[in-house]
Order: sequence, then structure tokens, then C-alpha cells
Amino acid sequence: MNNQTDQVSMLKQAMLERARKLANEHIAQGNISRQNIMQDAREKIQLMEQKELLTAKVLAEREFLRTVQASEIHMQAEMDRNRWGMVLVVMERLNGYLAGLPQDKTQYRAVFIKLLKQASELIAQEQMTAFLNKPDHKNFSAQWKNITSEATRFTITLSDETTDSHGGVRLLSADGTVMVDNTFEGLVSRQEKELQKIIFERLFASVSGTGVISHG
Repeated sequence: MNNQTDQVSMLKQAMLERARKLANEHIAQGNISRQNIMQDAREKIQLMEQKELLTAKVLAEREFLRTVQASEIHMQAEMDRNRWGMVLVVMERLNGYLAGLPQDKTQYRAVFIKLLKQASELIAQEQMTAFLNKPDHKNFSAQWKNITSEATRFTITLSDETTDSHGGVRLLSADGTVMVDNTFEGLVSRQEKELQKIIFERLFASVSGTGVISHG
């Protein structure tokens, strides 16, 4: 009887030990799993933080680039406006020079004859009519034959009708089908783009990468 009791006690003790061992193993395994889960969570959190930081950095860089580009565009536009303003100032001075040219009687007479000669050669008809502004009509009418003989072999009649210009001549063919506007205003109007281009290039010849202006 005692022997059986001892055996039962030993069996119970063995079961308890086994239970404790299994429990300890489960606890240990649980701790390992918990540590693995926590480590995995920490790594995921770290990756998320890194991703958020990277995203924030990318967004910040994009915003910075956008701001820089906007600033550069604004600055370029301001420079273009300033350059165009300078071109207009030079064009205005050119118009002022042309308007004052008739004051120099000798120089203006030579310029006028060249303009008349060019216009007559373009039309190249035996009979043509010239239109001048009021001051030129008054100054040149008395010497008109001498002026035309210096300028061309064609016959050019001086019209009583005057033009609203600072100087130069407007020449019309006898049949009225061809007209050459060699007034100062006509010359500037025809050459405006080329004049602006030349002025721009002369003003900003030292600035690299300047293109042809597109205003006007």
C-alpha cells in the first residue's frame, strides 16, 4: 500500500515538474514572440518615420524648388520688362532724332534726296507724284525741279496734298497702283522689328544667352 502511495506521489510530482517545465517553456517562447513582435513593430515604426521624413523632405525640396523657380520666373519677367523699357526709350530717342533732323537744312536735304531716289527707283515709272509734309512742301516747292533732277531721271510732280509726318517723302505711281512710303514714320514702321533687334543686341551684347525680343 505504501509502495503504491509512493508511486502515485512520484507520478504527481513528475507531472507537476513536467507542467512547470512546459509552462516555463511556453513563457519563454511567449517572451521571445513578444520581443520579436515588439522588435518588428519598432522596425515598422522606424520605417514609417523614415518614410514620413523622406516624404517631408521631398515635399520640402519640391516647395523650395517651386519657390526658387517662381522667383526666377518673376526676376526674368522683371528683367525682360526693364530691357524692353530700355529698348522703347532708345526707339523714342530715335524718333526724336528723326523729328529734329529737318532742322539741319543741309544734312536733311541730302537725306531727303536719297529717300526720294530710293522710292523712285522702286516704283520706276516715268510719271510719279510726291507727297511731303507742310514744312517740306514749303521749303522744297521752289527748288523742286533741282531736287528731282539730283535724285532721279523720272518726272516727279509735287502734290499740293501734304502728309502728317516729321519728314521724308511718300511717292505714288501715276496710275495709283504703287506707293512707297519713305517718310520717317513709314521707314520706322517697316524696320521696327529689325531696329528693335539691333537695339536690343547692342544694349545687351555683354549678357550671354539673350534671345531676340518678342515684344511689339
